[in-house]
Amino acid sequence: MRYLPVHIDTSGQTIIIVGGEGAAEAKLRTLLKTDADLHVFSMQTGDEVLRWAEQGRVTLHTRALTDEDISRARLLYAATEDDDVNAELAKRGNALGILVNAADQKDACDFITPALVDRSPVTISIGTEGKSPSLGRAIKTDLEAKLPSTIGKLAIKINELRAHVKVSLPSLSDRQRFWAGIFGTKDLYTQIRVSEESLTAQVEYALGEFGKDMPQNTAGRVVLVGGGPGNPDLLTLSARQKLHSADVIVYDRLISQGVLDFGRREAEYIYVGKEPGGVSKPQSEINEILIEKAREGLFVVRLKSGDPLIFGRADEELDALSAAGLSYEIVPGITAAAAAAAEIGASLTTRGTNKSVTLMTGHDAKGFAEHDWNTLAKHGGRAAIYMGVGASRFIQGRLLLHGAQSSKPVTIVENASRENQLIITTTLGDLALSIEKNGIKGPAILLVGYTPRQAMPVISELWEAAQ
Repeated sequence: MRYLPVHIDTSGQTIIIVGGEGAAEAKLRTLLKTDADLHVFSMQTGDEVLRWAEQGRVTLHTRALTDEDISRARLLYAATEDDDVNAELAKRGNALGILVNAADQKDACDFITPALVDRSPVTISIGTEGKSPSLGRAIKTDLEAKLPSTIGKLAIKINELRAHVKVSLPSLSDRQRFWAGIFGTKDLYTQIRVSEESLTAQVEYALGEFGKDMPQNTAGRVVLVGGGPGNPDLLTLSARQKLHSADVIVYDRLISQGVLDFGRREAEYIYVGKEPGGVSKPQSEINEILIEKAREGLFVVRLKSGDPLIFGRADEELDALSAAGLSYEIVPGITAAAAAAAEIGASLTTRGTNKSVTLMTGHDAKGFAEHDWNTLAKHGGRAAIYMGVGASRFIQGRLLLHGAQSSKPVTIVENASRENQLIITTTLGDLALSIEKNGIKGPAILLVGYTPRQAMPVISELWEAAQ
């Protein structure tokens, strides 16, 4: 993110706009909505700027801009019709320590003005870092159609109600969970259309109910949340709501930043990832963290990649929480096998081919994991193998030893659903070699017995052609 979106307090501040024609008018249409003192410097002025000056909405100066003028400004807009003049103004402003926006010259800008959805005091800024203003405007148009004109009044009412809620709930974390419950567990576009009276009634009722579901011996609780395969679009609505409400987020190595971004900035983030072949936090310590934080009265989200109930050691954590007398909840997620199958357009079960599919791991606590190789080796036997990259030669050998054909198809999906996803089609006989030659490190799912449905580059064939 090159540009940090911030909202600057313009009340009582001076903003200078140099230029009085088309470019300046475009800037002023947004700036006129602020509380700033707007000073326009221009020898040539269009009708709109003149009209705004006559109305007292801007102060027009028909003289050259001085350094003394610039030094009094909070922001400077270089918006003449001459690019060279604008570039020179940007240099002058920078020399005096003033932030400058130069029209149509992104490299000369200290800041850019995003597309705005204005429902004051609710404002939504949409920026594309100058890459595609038209896309920003399209998003703005879509949001404006969805947000009612009354949302600003609703925000003012909420501000009044916040004082009442603060008296009832002195704890900041309790208030954050409370408001997340008001707006995070319902359809947002329905909720923002409620009347002020209806919202007041909801708040009063929610205050009366808040905390009733908490166990008597502790105010805290733990939720095991499935973070899915990594693509934030595949995160469930319930998972998003829990992350938004969490005081503490205890997360694994494979959780993507896009998923973590659904958590509050004020939350405490604790990384407990297990590094393959590296230093890992023992499960017993993870259990202790969950118990300790919950006993402090905090809402703890234990965020696991995929689905917490599939190779996620959920039982160990649930047993520890139960033994500690703590309440817990489970929010399932999309497991990597389902995401990988979706990416190659293959059904995990196919009528006439397989009546079942095995979800299996390449490793267990003792090393390489043993399975019912006979069943999987049969024609039609299918499996989705987790943590199978390092165990690929072992898996390959076991299946061949139990009668599987070396031509049995295998599709490897690394980083399923993510931007850096890689799909490799191979056979059981070439499985280990394909993983090695393509530099597969994981996380990856080995889909044994599956081939991609849709036409896509076959990485193994491309590699063979290059030899």
